[in-house]
Amino acid sequence: MKQTLKIIFAAFAISALASCASLPASHTYSFALIGDQQYNAAEEALFPDLLDTISGEKLAFVVHLGDFKAGSASPCTDALYVQRRNEFNRSNHPFILLPGDNDWVDCRRASNGKYDPLERMNKLREVFYATPETLGKNKLSLMRQSDVFAADPIMSRYPENALWVQGGVVYATLNIQGSNDNKGFDAANDREHAERTEANIAWLKHAMITAKSDDITGLAIFLQANPGFEESTASVEKSGFNNFLRAFDAAAVMFAKPILFAHGDSHQFRVEPYLSPIDKHPILNVTRVEGYGSPFVNWIKITVDADNRVTPFVIKSGGFVPPVK
Repeated sequence: MKQTLKIIFAAFAISALASCASLPASHTYSFALIGDQQYNAAEEALFPDLLDTISGEKLAFVVHLGDFKAGSASPCTDALYVQRRNEFNRSNHPFILLPGDNDWVDCRRASNGKYDPLERMNKLREVFYATPETLGKNKLSLMRQSDVFAADPIMSRYPENALWVQGGVVYATLNIQGSNDNKGFDAANDREHAERTEANIAWLKHAMITAKSDDITGLAIFLQANPGFEESTASVEKSGFNNFLRAFDAAAVMFAKPILFAHGDSHQFRVEPYLSPIDKHPILNVTRVEGYGSPFVNWIKITVDADNRVTPFVIKSGGFVPPVK
């Protein structure tokens, strides 16, 4: 398996670097970050206005960090998945959705319909990740892990893990979830967690290989979970995030270029230096940003200056103000 991955990494690194060479690094643009929304009727009513506000901005794309519904008392029906796809397709900008734990891991709860989480994740793949492009009225082409690693029986299962290059930055999504990343429920889900963690680490490495090109300023990764920034190191050590975090920390130090580490889950907008949840040590080339979440209906505007090789990401609140009706 390891030798196979090395060969695949090398092959796709060559093709990715060749495609990156034609993209201008001297470019400034912005994108939107949202997530953890539409938890109740009031937030449902505000979401179209939030999306319209974002659509009215000059943006390259929108990233939704997952959790498009509440974690409890919110059934995980096929109809809701299709409804959300239709809503997100209203975006004027390319719209990239990550799966959230509320959207599949927590579907096992009785108040959510007592679904099989693994079946619900496969349904999300069918509804949201079946094509190599974004949602939204205007679309971007995406590189999906399921296509890049099509020959690998494990890595090919994850179309939700996507990668794209925009104006001097490599962007990558990773299926890393709240609710302890689906670990600790039963043997089948523990196996799912272990295999998905392996896939996430492989995708992170693929993104970093792609971003090594001289004309790439940095890397941005997106995940749903807060992997333990506010937790004790002992708690993180036992968590479902431990193996990924160890791999990320080691790779980030070697990568050296600026990295944006964007996540949702705990619903508090913050921009901070990255302090590893493993042992709270800083990794100076990584910036952590957490998105707004329920009950806060808002968005984050991230502006990228690819000419700035030290701090290319400028992050601020989108300042959404609900319209008076």
